[in-house]
Amino acid sequence: MYDPDVVADDDDIESEDVQDRRDRRRWMPIAIILLLLLLLCCVSTQVREWRTGGGERARFIVRNMECLQCHPELIPDFSSRVVHNPFAQKECTACHTPHGKKVSVFLSRGPVEVWRRYSRVLEWLPLRWYMRLQEGRAGRVKAASEPGADAAATTARVKDKDSELVLPLEELCWMCHGSMGTKLEDPYPHQPFMAGRCTNCHDPHASDFRGMLTQAPQTLCVTCHPVGIELSRDQAHDPAETGWCIDCHDPHASDFRGILVAAQRDLCFRCHPSVASMDGLPVQHAPFMNDDCTGCHEPHGSDYRPLLVSHQPGLCYKCHPGTEDQFAAPSHHPVGVTLRCSSCHDPHAAQYRGLIAAKDNAFCYRCHNDVAPQFEDSEHTIVLCIRCHTPHGSRYRPMLTNANPPLCLECHEAEHFDEGKNHPVRPVHYDVNARTPLTCTTSCHNPHGTERPSMLRHFSYPDDGGCLMCHAVRAGDIVGIDF
Repeated sequence: MYDPDVVADDDDIESEDVQDRRDRRRWMPIAIILLLLLLLCCVSTQVREWRTGGGERARFIVRNMECLQCHPELIPDFSSRVVHNPFAQKECTACHTPHGKKVSVFLSRGPVEVWRRYSRVLEWLPLRWYMRLQEGRAGRVKAASEPGADAAATTARVKDKDSELVLPLEELCWMCHGSMGTKLEDPYPHQPFMAGRCTNCHDPHASDFRGMLTQAPQTLCVTCHPVGIELSRDQAHDPAETGWCIDCHDPHASDFRGILVAAQRDLCFRCHPSVASMDGLPVQHAPFMNDDCTGCHEPHGSDYRPLLVSHQPGLCYKCHPGTEDQFAAPSHHPVGVTLRCSSCHDPHAAQYRGLIAAKDNAFCYRCHNDVAPQFEDSEHTIVLCIRCHTPHGSRYRPMLTNANPPLCLECHEAEHFDEGKNHPVRPVHYDVNARTPLTCTTSCHNPHGTERPSMLRHFSYPDDGGCLMCHAVRAGDIVGIDF
């Protein structure tokens, strides 16, 4: 029996089936296109990762995919010049506690948020599959990383609490760097190292600077040690100026004051071999001998060359106050004017006593070479210059150790110059020829030598010329002393 209603219903059902098939055929190309786009995205990701980071970077991403979904900024760190071994070879949880948990929520996200959340998982998922197959560990990927695992409308992974280090910061680094623990016993530690604040200077993941420093060595130290004032002085020490602080200082701890990498002498000798060669000389300056280079030199910068802590001779007077008094005498070497202490004395070491560069009179001849020829041929040649002259300063000119004639009479018997029987030689008398108070050396004798016997200045004895220099008779007048 024909039922028009049933026939109508069948036609409707058939029409719906046809429509469904048409809809599926219409969406099929779109789904294929989307799938191809997703595949292209995945392939481009894999190519990029292999080209930029290679297999190690790919393995790093696979190992830490769950963390990198929320911390993708760490991925470029793997391509840095220096990568921390735990960061490169292990999982993030080697140092950090995991955080986050699954909770049941009603998800209402826009397409942009959904795409941002899942795009990285979808991009990296084929890489993970590939790596598992390559390493012989093919298997089902953990549901936590499957796109569908977070796709349920009522399930999401949300942040629970901040991740923490598996150990306190001051203890964490010792897990792998325990060998450095012995440096904690060094008498001069760097404060961040002693406090366990390694990350003040080192990046825990990766760095473009050696030692995994957070900044270039040239700028890192000055963030805590403002040496700019010292470097702006007239002369800067090259290692300090170029920022290579660790050429001189140990960044962790040291047995030497100032956390130096070696004793001051040994450290300075590395760059100053000309000074190092003086180490074996018999006479050494006390600061040089006692490892106190910075007693005289600034390690970073100075206004007084060569990197002195103050000017000469003031610097020398700090340890030699008696010498300052000598240079205050009326007759003195022009130290502080045309000479410096280092003009005569080597500030480090020398062959001869007094830190001078030559022995006995030869040292004086370096400046007084006009005296040398005659003096060496004179009767005084056996006498040292310092027997008559003080090297720094004196009350008596020219820098004599005593007044003249008492100085001469220390070697020449006074009875030959008695005021009553012999020629008077006292400044109380006047030398009319030299126009100065009369002494042994005004008109009669040259203490440095002459071509005449007895080192006479003008005429040989017993010629009268020497006497007539002062006692010439002119038109009945007696010139000079009237006997």
